[in-house]
Amino acid sequence: MQYQQDEKVLCYHGPLLYQAKILQAEDWKGDENQSGATGPHYFVHYQGWKKTWDEWVPPPRLLKFNDENIALQKSLVASQKAEAEALAQASSQASDANAQRRAEPRKPGAAPGSHARGTKRVRDSADHEEGERRPDIKLQLPDSLRLQLVDDWENVTRKEELVPLPRTPNVRTILKEYADHYDTRTSAKTRHDRLPAVMSEVLQGLQLYFNKSLPQNLLYRFERTQYVELRKKLGSRLNVNERGSGTGASAGDTSAGGDTLAPCDIYGAEHLLRLFVNLPSIVAHTNMDNESVALLHDHVTDLLAYMAKEKARLFLREYETPSTAYLRLSGL
Repeated sequence: MQYQQDEKVLCYHGPLLYQAKILQAEDWKGDENQSGATGPHYFVHYQGWKKTWDEWVPPPRLLKFNDENIALQKSLVASQKAEAEALAQASSQASDANAQRRAEPRKPGAAPGSHARGTKRVRDSADHEEGERRPDIKLQLPDSLRLQLVDDWENVTRKEELVPLPRTPNVRTILKEYADHYDTRTSAKTRHDRLPAVMSEVLQGLQLYFNKSLPQNLLYRFERTQYVELRKKLGSRLNVNERGSGTGASAGDTSAGGDTLAPCDIYGAEHLLRLFVNLPSIVAHTNMDNESVALLHDHVTDLLAYMAKEKARLFLREYETPSTAYLRLSGL
């Protein structure tokens, strides 16, 4: 057994690592649990948590309690804190902008005294209307990409196959190639002066959404062990907050040390396509105005058309069959 009873360890629970103690260590044969999982499993208690959180975990969720892994634990906490602060700041700026719009002078033709009466009622009404006007984006995937999504789901969840990592081309490269395709297709004489900047902003936003969404929203359950193994291998080099204008790291460079890598440097078109399925719910929780949503819709629709046209080159033809060890570690 890799870990022993009463050993202090670090255990993944969601995206973070927590100090835990191994209460029991067993080598499962498959008939002692409902899932039929086999191989080493450990019953852990999280330090400072109630016993109701005690659980059986497979080895991929555990790390040795040493200085290197403690540093990884701290870096994950710091990354999550920075992400929360960034979201709070964005929310605050959006609230200030909304307040400023509500404070603008009354438009000509508005009812006399409309600003003076029922201040609380007006504010409540404005807040209600703001909730009613949540940004909404409706995307229509090309038929070939819809079929790709179905095949992708069946390969991973039914056939229990995996997308081999790292992917080539990766998401960062795909977005860069699309930007180049857009530039060569659009004449500089007919292009609006702001359009290149808007395009760059949209693609950077998609890349950031992808990096943040992948661990929690874009992976099927069967792929999570693959991600945990990847995170253990890369450690602090894997950064979901990395916007990235290009660090010089290649898609295949997953050795220790070197430049920081983000999910967009490792995953490819299969997972990018899943992002677009989740995009409406992501946009609904932002403070984007109608013009921004319309621009995003147009560019994403164009990007989807590009991906459909390049489907044979961008998407895998065959997924890989995981090893018996992977199946054992996944508890499936």
